[in-house]
Amino acid sequence: MADESVFSPRQAFEVIKTRSADLLNIKLMKAGGIYKAQIINQLAEVCGIECMVGSMIETRIGISAAAHFAASKANITRLDFDAPLMLAKDIVEGGIVYNINKITFSKEPGLGIRNVLVN
Repeated sequence: MADESVFSPRQAFEVIKTRSADLLNIKLMKAGGIYKAQIINQLAEVCGIECMVGSMIETRIGISAAAHFAASKANITRLDFDAPLMLAKDIVEGGIVYNINKITFSKEPGLGIRNVLVN
């Protein structure tokens, strides 16, 4: 799996072209957001390569966006969304909900974020 070697669509193209990996790990924060992650995923999908969506150390805001992105793509077959579980304090109200090894989406509009608690 290509992970830290794929930050941009150009790097993803290079990995795909040289057949350096059978799987790409897309991280929205690393790619520069949903738009560039979409391009990376489209390149992989066209070439028949499955993707994983992972995360950096981030709150449920970022993971909620990544989960929505991943759920909308047929070739994204793996997820790594445990980052918010490693944080000392959860400052987000709303967004995705963890239930053992499953994630569910909020019924709220958009990402479902209702509030961010700041001290």
